Amino acid sequence: MCAKQAEIGIILDHSTSIVNPARGGYDNWDISVKGFITQLIQAFPIGPTLTRVGMVGFSSTAMLSFGFNTYNNSRTMLEAVRREEIRGGETNIAQVN
Repeated sequence: MCAKQAEIGIILDHSTSIVNPARGGYDNWDISVKGFITQLIQAFPIGPTLTRVGMVGFSSTAMLSFGFNTYNNSRTMLEAVRREEIRGGETNIAQVN
């Protein structure tokens, strides 16, 4: 099978509802949310001419975590995902800045 070029955009909820104790608290963020993103990235060949990934976080406002051209390999991209901290705030999917 030959690798195909793709761009994957991840939109990540940073609101405090993600770490609500009823949803597992911070384990929900660290294990479920960041774990899912890690598995997603590991499923694709990452590179400038292969799969490129960008990630945007949102809560009260949206913020770019990293763009499609920020990381050229899965190792550095996964390190950035591991460092991603929840920003908190309200869930506001209608806010445009």
